[in-house]
Amino acid sequence: MELKTKDEIRNEILQEWLRNAWVYPQQGPDEQQYLRLTPGGRLKLRRRIGEMESSLGVSGRELLGQEETGELPAEREKLELAMAVQAYTSERQLIQSQGGSLGSSAVSSAQETGEEPGGSGEETPPAE
Repeated sequence: MELKTKDEIRNEILQEWLRNAWVYPQQGPDEQQYLRLTPGGRLKLRRRIGEMESSLGVSGRELLGQEETGELPAEREKLELAMAVQAYTSERQLIQSQGGSLGSSAVSSAQETGEEPGGSGEETPPAE
């Protein structure tokens, strides 16, 4: 079994999300390419977050906090959950900042719950 770095694992996850049409590339204002979640990708990622949290028995928000502090081990499932929470949360914030209206979130940010980053908020996605 070949050991992979976090960057290699991240790259594989992003490639999978591209193949599954969960994300698409978009040119940013600073001439950089960004990946945006498709509307269907948001829904699928929302469901996937709930599934991964249940199977791993850990909060995605907690794993994201560990990733941000560099404490998350290079385990694919945990890294994917942290990436999913970050992508989902970032996309919702972007849409809302542009005046879009969205329903309830599958993942509560630390700002919404009043917790420190890495704390667990309401993580269970309601049915859509």
